[in-house]
Amino acid sequence: MDPIAFSIGGINIHWYGILVAAAFLIGYLLTLRNTRRYGLDEDAVQDLLFKLCIAVIVGARLGVIVVNLDYYLNNPLEMFTRAGLGSHGAIITAMILGYYWTKKANLPYWTLADAIAPGITVGHIFVRLGNFINGELYGSPTNLPWGIEFPYSGGPVHPAQLYEMFTSIILLPFALRWAKSPKYPGYAFFRVMLAHSIVRLLIDFIRQHSPLIGPFVLTQLLAIGFILLTLFLIIRSEKQHK
Repeated sequence: MDPIAFSIGGINIHWYGILVAAAFLIGYLLTLRNTRRYGLDEDAVQDLLFKLCIAVIVGARLGVIVVNLDYYLNNPLEMFTRAGLGSHGAIITAMILGYYWTKKANLPYWTLADAIAPGITVGHIFVRLGNFINGELYGSPTNLPWGIEFPYSGGPVHPAQLYEMFTSIILLPFALRWAKSPKYPGYAFFRVMLAHSIVRLLIDFIRQHSPLIGPFVLTQLLAIGFILLTLFLIIRSEKQHK
């Protein structure tokens, strides 16, 4: 599939950019709907979401640079010219800056995280579809009937992008339900992050496109870190709630 959707005045508009924009828009609307349900200050949330959108883009770009640091140190200009976004960098940056901004705006941090949680799943759906159209982040070679040959794959490979997209589609109804009426602050966010981290850990066994650190790549180690952290937070919060 052609990654270019159409051209305007000689400027190519890529499907990936359209899908990322759609993910931000839908995530924004879902977050505002949850904001109203929770009785949060909508104006304050809108201002914070604008900042978070910028933080997500910057963090996602930094995530790619960190994972491929050797390459970018040898090709520094491509830090700004080469495409690519990393979900772990986006989430970590948003969580750190979001903590500061929520305190400044007097908004409850984990409650707002619950409001945003379904938008994270929507983002995975649209971004992974964009990766598929771009022919990037595919998996290892396979002889399975659903193997797909991309321009640079050298033969049929696992469509790892679609695996993650389909698991996110399955997760979305649960994310929406968890965020509709959270039992405690962080209830939806912890579960969404746990589910996505488990999926990422497993899928990256067939999508190891960066140097190994033992049996894992860096994104898998980050996923393991998120799994352990969210499990701890869920267990602690469940005990406190009871």
